[in-house]
Amino acid sequence: MRKQNRKPAAILSLVLSMALLLTVISACGKNAESDQAGSASVMESATPAPTAESSTAPTAAPSASQDPGRQDGERFDSVITIEGMEETVHYEHVKNETLGYEMDYDYEMFQRRSEADRECFVSVYDDPGAPENYLEVKHLSQDAETAAAAISEELSDRYAVTRSTYTLDKSGDCIRIDASVDANDPTRMTEQLQMVSVIPTSDGCFVITEHYAIEEAEGLGRRFTYFLHSFSPIAK
Repeated sequence: MRKQNRKPAAILSLVLSMALLLTVISACGKNAESDQAGSASVMESATPAPTAESSTAPTAAPSASQDPGRQDGERFDSVITIEGMEETVHYEHVKNETLGYEMDYDYEMFQRRSEADRECFVSVYDDPGAPENYLEVKHLSQDAETAAAAISEELSDRYAVTRSTYTLDKSGDCIRIDASVDANDPTRMTEQLQMVSVIPTSDGCFVITEHYAIEEAEGLGRRFTYFLHSFSPIAK
């Protein structure tokens, strides 16, 4: 009877020993994983962050002040929108140091005419002796407000003029004088229209006058607007 009782006791002792061994092995494995994770964390924190010198980000584009600008007579192409359609226009750059301005104009559709006190850009389709469609550039010694008042008064004999402030891309704010409505009949536009832009300068103002027939208002008027946005006073 005693021999039969010793066998179950031996088996139970063996089972307990194996369970204890498995517990020890499991604890060792967890400690090893913890040590590896800790080592990896230390290595990551020790790795230096990228410096500005090692960055691969692209460098900044040159500033506008680094652009020497176009020279008088230099030609180039640009795309504009006329009546909802894109059109490639062949431009020539004007740099008139006598009057003190620069601007781009369409040299295929307009002829540049230079005089001592002004420049005109006349449609190539007009009668050279009596042009109807052209843009005129003048510089006056008067301040912009005085000049605008005198121009408005002169035009009011024929037109019901309106004034507004308009912002040009390169010249900033200017005074715009719209002369398109008949002074004697506010419901009727005249056959010949004018739009005058008075641009203030440190020594007076520029007066840019757009002349065009009523049927050319949409086409030439839009082209002249592109001329104006390229206009910029320069030091004489």
